[in-house]
Amino acid sequence: MAYRFQAPPASQQKTQMTSNTSPTFSTLGRSPSIGPPAYTTDDLQAARNEEQARWLHLMRIAIAAITLGTSIAVISCIAVSLKAYSDSHLGAEWLLPLWPLHVDLRPSHTVLGCGTTISVFSLVYLAAAFIPMPRKLHNLNIISSIFSFLALFATLFTTIYASDLTNNLADSTSSGTLNSWTCKWQGLDSAGAPARFIEICNEGTAALDLVIFLAIVEVLAVGATAWGWWIETRMKRVSVEGGKDEIQLV
Repeated sequence: MAYRFQAPPASQQKTQMTSNTSPTFSTLGRSPSIGPPAYTTDDLQAARNEEQARWLHLMRIAIAAITLGTSIAVISCIAVSLKAYSDSHLGAEWLLPLWPLHVDLRPSHTVLGCGTTISVFSLVYLAAAFIPMPRKLHNLNIISSIFSFLALFATLFTTIYASDLTNNLADSTSSGTLNSWTCKWQGLDSAGAPARFIEICNEGTAALDLVIFLAIVEVLAVGATAWGWWIETRMKRVSVEGGKDEIQLV
């Protein structure tokens, strides 16, 4: 006896194909795997801005720590020079005075003031960087703008002013600064130079060199400040384009 196979109708075939290709739940009760959510361009840009803000934060902390340590070194060097001068300075009644009648201490005092100012700026910024506050990026941008420009001006002014006074009195025999007078003995050994003159010269020169180094670091601080304002501007733009009513700046 011959049997003929009759194909099901087309509608039934379509139903079977649909049921066979549809996802099924496993017997363990687990749902089908769900792919990662789609990110928009604004989300990616916001994440990139937050990453840059974190790097900026670390960079500013590093700069503040460097300027704090360097400014403390400046204060120490100048303090040693002034203390040595105070101990070795003799009055006019002595027949063999070690120092000229007119010692210009303005360069040393200027360097001391510069180091003290920058150390205070650095301490204040480090304290603000670790204190929780709303709109932290915006507030730190303001603090960094004020401190970095003032510190850069202070270091440049100190470098030019102290160097100019020292160079003008370098050849004078009746007056001089701590550096210009003591560094005249630089070519002699410690036995031929008056007591602590070589030390005063070295300490004063090191302090002025450190101020020049601070000026270079403050240029980087100004650049970091500009970077901070640029990041904040991009964050605001992404927030506005995303339709957020309140802008939260990290």
